[in-house]
Amino acid sequence: MSVRSIRITEDIEAAIRYVAEREDAEQAQSLRKLARMGFAAYVAGQFRAGEVSLRQAAELLGLTLWDALDRLAALGAAGNVDGESVLTGLETLEAPRDPPRRGHV
Repeated sequence: MSVRSIRITEDIEAAIRYVAEREDAEQAQSLRKLARMGFAAYVAGQFRAGEVSLRQAAELLGLTLWDALDRLAALGAAGNVDGESVLTGLETLEAPRDPPRRGHV
């Protein structure tokens, strides 16, 4: 973990103290938590705007695709994948494929 020195405005300092008191945690831990939450909200906004894909959002958040979908939905950025699309994708995966011919890939 790296160490950063930053200036913090009074309102952010108050937010850090509030979280630290509510969760009986150190202020540094609260600041890290708030930074992660802010980053997740940022990524959700990028996803909602179509700037990042679900896969990219999942990678940025360090989550599986399914967990990323849940997190993004909780942040108000529901995906563009509906039930019908999922079923169609599953049917495509389950459809029998012609075996490759000899000498062809």
